[in-house]
Amino acid sequence: MDDLTGTQLARWAVAVLFILAFAYLWRLNKVMSQTPPEAVKASPYRWADSEIKDTYRRIKAKPIDWSKHLPPKANRRYVVTGGCGGVGGQIVLHLLLRGEPPESIRIVDFKKVERADMMTGAAAEIDFAQADITSPSATQAAFSKPWPSSVAKLPLTVFHTAALIIPGERTLGTFEVIKRVNVDGTRNVIDAAKAAGATIFIATSSASIAHRNAGYWGNPFRRWPRNYFQAIDESDFDKPLPTHSEFFSNYAHTKAIAERMVCHANSPNFRTGAIRPANAIYGSSNGDQVVGVVLRTQSAQSWMRNIVQNFVHGGHISLGHLQFEAALLRKEMPKCAGRPFVITDDGPPPSYGDMYYLCYITAETPVKLTFLPPAPFLILSHIVELVAIASRTPVLKWIFPAPKGTLAILQPGVFHASLNFVATDKAAQKSVEQGGLGFRHVHTTLEGMCQQVLEWNNEHASPSP
Repeated sequence: MDDLTGTQLARWAVAVLFILAFAYLWRLNKVMSQTPPEAVKASPYRWADSEIKDTYRRIKAKPIDWSKHLPPKANRRYVVTGGCGGVGGQIVLHLLLRGEPPESIRIVDFKKVERADMMTGAAAEIDFAQADITSPSATQAAFSKPWPSSVAKLPLTVFHTAALIIPGERTLGTFEVIKRVNVDGTRNVIDAAKAAGATIFIATSSASIAHRNAGYWGNPFRRWPRNYFQAIDESDFDKPLPTHSEFFSNYAHTKAIAERMVCHANSPNFRTGAIRPANAIYGSSNGDQVVGVVLRTQSAQSWMRNIVQNFVHGGHISLGHLQFEAALLRKEMPKCAGRPFVITDDGPPPSYGDMYYLCYITAETPVKLTFLPPAPFLILSHIVELVAIASRTPVLKWIFPAPKGTLAILQPGVFHASLNFVATDKAAQKSVEQGGLGFRHVHTTLEGMCQQVLEWNNEHASPSP
């Protein structure tokens, strides 16, 4: 009888624990599916059908013209590391748009150009030097490659956009892999730039440097996860570098180290600075993981539709780099030198749901939307991380293969990068005399995304019968 009673008690205890765990996860899922009041205040209105369609028609009638917003031609040579990518490629196209001759521009990248908009016209004439920036000798060789005689004596600006982006990984076991590119590679590029006589050096950093981890677990009575909403600016730059565990991922930590390396290298003859794109970068249908990936895959499977974040078009990031260069070219050392600046689109930050819906109603290729519960995937991300750790240990790697593909991306760092972040680029908008860049927005996120979908539709329009 006592044994039976003990068994029953054990079963009841297990049942109670199961119910409590289920209730806890149900509540966590409900909270993660909502938007905190601070984010709602920053972004109170969701994009309506009529607003999206009207904006799309207006952009179709008069597409965004970057040419009148770019600083004037500077008559310099340019090396763009990562120049085949979304940001680097946009910088190259803007340099050409403002009148810099193709022979004055060199792309340094580990892979050749694949972007369709860079394989025709003047962009196709740009010099390409293939190099792995983790190799000092390869980087030096790419920078020391002879220039055409017509531009060989022009002063040199370097835009360093090359980086390894792995948002999910956060364990020290994988830190060295990304550090070799983002930290050691940046050091190699700085050294090569100095040896080549560069006088301006501007790096693409990341606003994720200022992100702090969320507290998803713990107190079940907490209204929102800790740090579920965060205001993002550049104030962290003037404080000591946080410890590794305070960054949401290895990527953010390495970008913070690299950013300080670049900014601390500033001197009268080697003026430096960094641009921090605010959260999700879009604007390239061939490569971006925001609008572009939805259009390419014709689907969105997401647990983030309620998340509010600033988005930033690659064109705005490029504009920030070029305006930074113009400021650093002033005779006197400007106050902005040796500092980072956040760059965003104009207008209130949208939600991911706004972006998904815009693609759904404006893309001429069909887009299927599937919205998922976040909590189960948060749990799965921890399991994937444990398997990834086990796959790197001497014994367990024979039992647990390393996660691959989309599953490998699904690690806890993704959920710490998927919080409600509202960023400001007010510092960049200040005049150069006030310590800013004189940055001015060209469009809102709604307009920029409509422009990107318009370009996609033009490329994928069904042929006329």
